[in-house]
Amino acid sequence: MKFAAALTIACLTVMVMANWPYNTPTLYVLEKYTFSAPYSCNGNYSTSALFLSSYSIKQNNPDLLYNGACGSSPSVQAATAGNDLGFITDLGTGVVLSELSAYDIDSPKNFFSSQPNIVEGHTYGVVGSKAEYRYILAFTVESIVPNGALSIQYSVYLYEIHSILDQSPGFNWTATPQ
Repeated sequence: MKFAAALTIACLTVMVMANWPYNTPTLYVLEKYTFSAPYSCNGNYSTSALFLSSYSIKQNNPDLLYNGACGSSPSVQAATAGNDLGFITDLGTGVVLSELSAYDIDSPKNFFSSQPNIVEGHTYGVVGSKAEYRYILAFTVESIVPNGALSIQYSVYLYEIHSILDQSPGFNWTATPQ
């Protein structure tokens, strides 16, 4: 009995270690990133997406997607798959990332959108929730070229990979109460 329990623990440890680490981002560090093209204007995930961890890469689910049809206003989105939730707020100009907290980003005074147009010099807060992870980040648009590159400075304030222990069955985005 003790041998079976020890063997089970050893197998579970090996399984966990085989999937670890996910290279989650270091919190509260200022990083720079450049997208080379909007996703809907000759872009793809390698040119238009920011993946914050190896887990989001493995899921092929970017944490931030630079988007916009050719000739249109550029935008960003955090919800890129059917069960994602992503909310983005424009915090305005003159906002310094090193002075922002997660509370400032997720403040009830902020107006959130799912895919706002972006403006050079503005800072944006992102609250994202995917099927198995959630995150809070903020970024400042440093430069943007129409139909071309977007350079940002960003910091991650929360990044958690989690497991669903239980859930109510039957969720559907278009379902209504009976």
